Amino acid sequence: MLRVLAKPGKGRKVQNFYPHLYRDEIAEAPEGAGVAEAYGAEGEFLAVGYYDPQSRIPFRAFRFDRGPLNRAFFLARFERALARRAGLGSAYRLVHGEADGLPGLVVDRFGEVLVLQVRARAMEALREVWFPALLEAVRPKGVYERSDLEARRQEGLPDRTGPLFGEVPEVLEVEEDGLLFPIPLALAQKTGFYLDQRENRRLLEAMVRPGERVLDVYSYVGAFALRAARKGAYALAVDKDLEALAVLDRAALRMGLRVDIRHGEALEVLRGLEGPFHHVLLDPPTLVKRPEELPAMKRHLVDLVRLALRLLAPEGYLWLSACSYYLRLEDLLEVARRAAGDERRRLRVHRVTYQPEDHPWSLHIPESLYLKTLILQDDPL
Repeated sequence: MLRVLAKPGKGRKVQNFYPHLYRDEIAEAPEGAGVAEAYGAEGEFLAVGYYDPQSRIPFRAFRFDRGPLNRAFFLARFERALARRAGLGSAYRLVHGEADGLPGLVVDRFGEVLVLQVRARAMEALREVWFPALLEAVRPKGVYERSDLEARRQEGLPDRTGPLFGEVPEVLEVEEDGLLFPIPLALAQKTGFYLDQRENRRLLEAMVRPGERVLDVYSYVGAFALRAARKGAYALAVDKDLEALAVLDRAALRMGLRVDIRHGEALEVLRGLEGPFHHVLLDPPTLVKRPEELPAMKRHLVDLVRLALRLLAPEGYLWLSACSYYLRLEDLLEVARRAAGDERRRLRVHRVTYQPEDHPWSLHIPESLYLKTLILQDDPL
């Protein structure tokens, strides 16, 4: 087995279950890639993982005790992930990367079909070991791969998209609390459906009242908008993805619900709308992928929130989500405060939510907390 030696003081974080050693934290390493044991500067054992000098994170820890990275190891990890998600229904995230002890792997389950992403060189190199274990643990009818994301390209890996195993339908039927979404896998974003907003969608449906007006910006397939329509509210969905809006249209027609649709960029569409709306939801895509991007993105969000506030009804609710680790709750609060000041709107924090339990947040891995939602209510004196 290969051996990696951490620089003085850099092994402590691995001892505390942080799974990454970066290039400038490694004192000695082999020339080639492979399964490796990591040791601290004093020779103490740290972890077993995979070392690859071409990866942006050269050492990724898989286990913090001695042992192989074989089929039995991965089978136990997948079975543990399944057990932790018992009772969550037919659609949920089965594997959430490092937080589930499987760095660089994401697996979403939609009934008897799995959709996965391989994001790192380490997991790609071990594919022939972990993939049979995944099939054994879950026994799906089909597996589809959507490894076509920027993180993979940063690793120097080619895109991989298409069926991997068994029978995979061209259109994935995603069910959530009685709503059905017919999603063409070849056109889907990420793994097809944003499972991480499930609890917020339930919360919205509980809060919306018949006759209210709901604006769902960055709607994708309109999962928020459809829940509002089901409660008897007027719902308007805004997105620049025509294929996603077509899915929304088909889903609404099938369920006998009405959702109005606007196609276009969020800022441009918001400038042309007339309010008021009792709920305005802003769920933009990952805007900040590197720390240096944060100032510009915060300015962009201030502009977005300012326009949203102009459309918000008195005592209405503004929902602002961020799905980037680098954009923290404090940043969202600052953005909202700046926009509210510009618009002379007094707001109160109604609630703050985070990602649901099938997207675990590990205390030891700060990056595993990525989704934050700030729910604000207009609060005039």
